Amino acid sequence: MPDVAGALRAVEDELLAQWRAKVLETLPAADELTMQQLEDHLPLLIDKIAAALEASEPQPTNELIAISPVHGETRFHQNFNLNELLIEYHILRRVMLEHVSEELGRELDLEESVALNIGIDTALRRSVVSFSEHQAIELKSEANALTKYLSFLSHDLRGSLNGAVLMIEVLKRELQSESKFKESLEDLDTMRRSMLDTVATMDRFLHAERLRRGKMPVKLGPVNVKNLLDEIARSFAYQAKERKTVIEVSAPENCMEVSDRELLTMILQNLTSNALKYGGDQVKLVAHPSNGQCIRISVIDRGPGIAPDKLQTLFAPFTRGETYGQAGIGLGLSIARQAADLLGARLWAESEAGQGAAFHLELNK
Repeated sequence: MPDVAGALRAVEDELLAQWRAKVLETLPAADELTMQQLEDHLPLLIDKIAAALEASEPQPTNELIAISPVHGETRFHQNFNLNELLIEYHILRRVMLEHVSEELGRELDLEESVALNIGIDTALRRSVVSFSEHQAIELKSEANALTKYLSFLSHDLRGSLNGAVLMIEVLKRELQSESKFKESLEDLDTMRRSMLDTVATMDRFLHAERLRRGKMPVKLGPVNVKNLLDEIARSFAYQAKERKTVIEVSAPENCMEVSDRELLTMILQNLTSNALKYGGDQVKLVAHPSNGQCIRISVIDRGPGIAPDKLQTLFAPFTRGETYGQAGIGLGLSIARQAADLLGARLWAESEAGQGAAFHLELNK
């Protein structure tokens, strides 16, 4: 198509000037500095599209494919996002078709229009692939760094904190018989609580990473739900005492379920921890049959409740409802939901403002 190729070369300067102006106007990320780095590439891109249009052999098209990744690579390093890259090509397509049509003095016929669009699509696809490849490398690098950091948390820092907690317990036993150390004992309790909260937060990060990487295969086995709920209640006895909250367990003695004990524990620990933060003076752990097809475990509190508009996003990572002054990172409920999904279980929340909240987990038989 020599006519179309000639028209494209003839309008190149005007086309690029209009494209540049439209991009600067449309995209917040584009500025004079980022545009300068494409000044040498885009004229070459247009020249290669023109050469492919007038050629009868594949070499010019191969050359177009070879130079096309430059745009995507440049925009990646300039911190553009993929949508902004697509917008740039959308603008280029519209401006190119308009200017070529005006230069020819007529509408492009179907074959000419298809050929021009193929040229732009070829450049677009290679550019997007280049952008995505660089993004994948960056994400892999960040994931590796996160894995190393979490490994440090798991093996080094976590172990040191647990050792410090044990030392605090020893100090408390040695000092508790002396009334003059009463305030010091209170300070030690504060330190212990802070360390335990830090360890619990690290555990949540570690669980979230294991779930993200699919490193928690489901291991099914018989689980005595009543015994499990009793263990959960005992593990939170210290926190409950500090918050003046009573944890009650209600479940049949023979309440058995085939499930993954580790995942169930993870779910219930996160739900109970959340309930203790907001649960007022009572938290209930209840298990009972539901519809004869599954066992339902509920964690019920008497706290301030959850607003209706927050219930839909409650299980999203790093999302928190009204915190009422409580610290947290918003991972606990997300971890519970991911673990429930692995079990094929249903997890949801019910609440009314001022009436407490109930989190229900249904395990299929």
